Amino acid sequence: MSDAVWISITNATGMFGITFSLFSNCTLLALILCKVSPVKGPYKSILIFFCCFTMFYSAVEMFLRPIIHIYDDTLFVMQRKWFQMSKFASHLTTTMYCGCYAMSFVLFALQFLYRYIATCMPQQVVKFQGIRFFFWIFGAFCIALMFLNIVNQSYGLDANFVDYVPYRYFENDEGTRKVIMLNIIGIIQHVIIMLVSFGTLFYCAFKTYSTISKHKGMSIKTKELQMQLFRALAVQAAIPMIFMYAPLLFLYACPLINLQLGALANYQTIMGQLYPGVDPFAVLFLVNVYRRTLLNIICLRTTSLKESSIQENSRKYEAAVSPRGDPRRPKSSTVSPRC
Repeated sequence: MSDAVWISITNATGMFGITFSLFSNCTLLALILCKVSPVKGPYKSILIFFCCFTMFYSAVEMFLRPIIHIYDDTLFVMQRKWFQMSKFASHLTTTMYCGCYAMSFVLFALQFLYRYIATCMPQQVVKFQGIRFFFWIFGAFCIALMFLNIVNQSYGLDANFVDYVPYRYFENDEGTRKVIMLNIIGIIQHVIIMLVSFGTLFYCAFKTYSTISKHKGMSIKTKELQMQLFRALAVQAAIPMIFMYAPLLFLYACPLINLQLGALANYQTIMGQLYPGVDPFAVLFLVNVYRRTLLNIICLRTTSLKESSIQENSRKYEAAVSPRGDPRRPKSSTVSPRC
């Protein structure tokens, strides 16, 4: 298969990914903002921000149209521009894409940290309320800005419509292979952020589950809701593990172990395009109120379609068997089906 085929594949998955992301995140936002939503307080704000961030990430992904390629000991993240832009704007867009990755890891950990505090130390929930909530978001944003350090320079392929960030670990100097320390530091930053995020996630998940299981100071209804939210978070933890953590760590390791994936490295591009649309479904289907609301909407739509179909068939039947203008033939009635 030609490497150029990956351009068509990533274009298709990119369009599907942003459509899927907008649909799932807007649906979740609508349910969160409705009055019957069981999610209240700071966690509601966290979910709203996460939905908005996820849609922004999808938009950046679609605008950037990234292509990933591994050649020799270098990993390239290439940007395919829709139109001509300045070098600064090109650098900013590519860095923003990397920053979204970093910020998503921090937001995963932030969700688990809040569930841990709300369950195990409810008196500390005040630290997520009011203006303090924005300090947490600002901290996540600052960590994302650390990815500016990995942007070295843009050069080469097509100066007008291609820009790229090279992750290069080694260079040859007169036949001697030398380590590029600046790039190594950048990759170490990536890995540290991912490991701290995953460590926080794992610790908070374990402590939260232990507290909920012991049923300390909770009503049955509260415990049930906490378990629903915890299960949703657990699935939300598994989704980035499959779509981001594991694939990205493997991708970073390929140049180190001299594994020449070439254009096959675009598997991570596809994973990144699909992830934002998949993630909200963990909450949509594992929180009972949201799931029932969705099923009721789907069920109502199905009922409406059935009623329309039956009424249409009834009119066709009357037209076929009844003489026009015959007052003696009674009109048929229809019974609306129940979902």
